[in-house]
Amino acid sequence: MGLSWGALLAPLSAVAIIGLAVWLVARTPGVWGWPALWGFGGLGTVAALVILHGILESRRIRRVVGEALRGRPPLTDEEFGDRFFDPAIAPLATRLRQLLVEHLECDLAGLLPTDDFESWLALSSGPDSAADCFFEELAIEFKLPVSAPWPERFGSFKSLVQWVSSHRSSN
Repeated sequence: MGLSWGALLAPLSAVAIIGLAVWLVARTPGVWGWPALWGFGGLGTVAALVILHGILESRRIRRVVGEALRGRPPLTDEEFGDRFFDPAIAPLATRLRQLLVEHLECDLAGLLPTDDFESWLALSSGPDSAADCFFEELAIEFKLPVSAPWPERFGSFKSLVQWVSSHRSSN
């Protein structure tokens, strides 16, 4: 599972537009001059660095997760839930694993309940990090009450499943 073209379309479009603007300014003498050229060039450089950082971060996450799960038999979401969890919480475990896949953007077919998923989420940085987005979506989807006592660390995927099972809204 690699980086999707959809995820790159907006930043690449921004770089293309900035590049076109720089080219047009450079071809129009005396209108904007060199300060505008340097400004557009700096903006293009920042955009390129943001894109590069995202690509490298995504690769690092896939590499670290891939190394941790190497050699394990792949399980579908349903097999994972049925094999490791009680029938009452197997669908919950399956959905949590799917959310984790969405936010890490990598294959978790070899995930075990004892795996420390938080160390993988921590590899993503910034205000929209994988961890922030994962836990925010988790709270919304399972209608976790604001007063729920969130632990410092879950430690394992199984602990997360058990915690969400005991704190989710029954609505």
